[in-house]
Amino acid sequence: MEIENALQMKQKIKNIENNLVFIKDNLPKINENPIFIELAGTPKSGKTTLANAINEMFKSKEINFQIRQTNTELNPIKNISSEEYNIWTLASIVRNLSEDLANQEPRIVLYDGGIISCIPWLDNSVVNGSVSIHDEKILNSFFDTDFMEGYNPLLYNFFMSPKISIGRKGKDVDLENIKSYNRFLLQEQNEIQLHSQRYHFVETDHYDGNIKEFIIDMANIITQDVRERIREEINYSKKLTDDIDSDDLDYA
Repeated sequence: MEIENALQMKQKIKNIENNLVFIKDNLPKINENPIFIELAGTPKSGKTTLANAINEMFKSKEINFQIRQTNTELNPIKNISSEEYNIWTLASIVRNLSEDLANQEPRIVLYDGGIISCIPWLDNSVVNGSVSIHDEKILNSFFDTDFMEGYNPLLYNFFMSPKISIGRKGKDVDLENIKSYNRFLLQEQNEIQLHSQRYHFVETDHYDGNIKEFIIDMANIITQDVRERIREEINYSKKLTDDIDSDDLDYA
């Protein structure tokens, strides 16, 4: 079994390398919005660790890659239970997304906790009293705006049991709050998937204590998804060009 696992791991690493080569060679050929990746899910389920590892992989190949993290430490509002704190955090994500959508440079942008992650977060915020029901309805309507049509990420939703999450994060975390968040994370899967180009739901409990396996498994999936997204964009652009050429010939 150990030999088989080692061979599988070796093959995954080879796949990652091949995918990165393809991405580097072909990413400059796309001319639409950036390719977006979003990591969502339970607190301390491995999102930031994975984001940093993926960042290093892409940067090591000199691929145009940008990482966006929810820097809550920059929030000047210190009461994390207040609606003002939550609105400031949401607004900072929207600001970053506005900048990224406006910049048409071919690149990959990874959100470590992005706008789609806010769907279950808003539900949970109503339960814990940090966002009113009235305001949640208004904020949820944002996901159906024309603005959001430009954001269609490859989305990876990580689910971890509260017990393991608490063990990683520390004793200051509310166990009931994590349970409540996880409940909404499961309930909102269809809505989250609706706003995603590709969607993966990943249970991460079995990776606890084996971060290397987690990173390699997910890097294999993510680089393959990015490769396929680039291929789709190139094929779509080629089809548009062929259709225009065909129309010109018909006109002549």
